[in-house]
Amino acid sequence: MKMRHAVTMFAFLAALAASLQAAYPAPARAQEGMKDAVETFALDLHAGMQRANLTPQQKEQIRTDLQTLRQAKQSGDRRSAFKAMMNFHRILDSGAFQPQDQQRIKQDLQAIRTAKKASGGGGMGGGMGGGMGGMH
Repeated sequence: MKMRHAVTMFAFLAALAASLQAAYPAPARAQEGMKDAVETFALDLHAGMQRANLTPQQKEQIRTDLQTLRQAKQSGDRRSAFKAMMNFHRILDSGAFQPQDQQRIKQDLQAIRTAKKASGGGGMGGGMGGGMGGMH
């Protein structure tokens, strides 16, 4: 059962990565940077969740937040994206993740933010790490 959950989460994260790439039309090189950053984030989040001491509620909240971010990218709903990122950062900073995983995920979010800027736009201010200022 645990393996099934891991495969399902990985498939969801892969779909999220694909939707985020599509949400950011950009020159080929910048788009490639965004693709790499999002894929790295998805892999690191998946690995970090496997080692984390997350409650069932926190796991469900992360799934919900990622789904909200995906939908917000498609609809342009900045408020929902910002709220989802706030929720995600609260869980990330809750102590449930191993310190090295927490740091790696934060670095991945910064890489996505950097790739977003390189692609010529902010897209959504509250997207995958955007607009969070000192909230990390």
